[in-house]
Amino acid sequence: MIIRQPVAVKFILTEAAKQQIIAEQRRQIEQVMNELEQIEEQGKQAIEQAMAQSGELAQQVRQQVENEKRVREQRREELFQQMQQFQQMELGAEIQNMTVETTVEVKPGDDWTKVLLGSEIIVRDGTVVEIRQNGQRIEG
Repeated sequence: MIIRQPVAVKFILTEAAKQQIIAEQRRQIEQVMNELEQIEEQGKQAIEQAMAQSGELAQQVRQQVENEKRVREQRREELFQQMQQFQQMELGAEIQNMTVETTVEVKPGDDWTKVLLGSEIIVRDGTVVEIRQNGQRIEG
């Protein structure tokens, strides 16, 4: 019988990968900061316009602006924490990156615990360096 099985794709943390990840985290933080500035500016204008109509409308707009700011601030904090985690990680660590799928043949007599171990693809700086199946390294 053929079954589908997830395959974990992991990358080995090298100095180049670490710097690339940290740079991407910084770029995302900067983007969130820009969004916060935009929300602040547009929010002030929207609140002023709403005040001209009614105090209740202005309060609703103010609440929406605060909610948007809170969402961005939480995202910024998450990104900061992720960046700090990567900065502290040891080079050579294997980091789960994504999951892909493969098919596996299962037949009577197979050790189900080994089938459950699944497969892993290990990548270093964009190159597959190892494939593991059922907990064993596959020689290529």
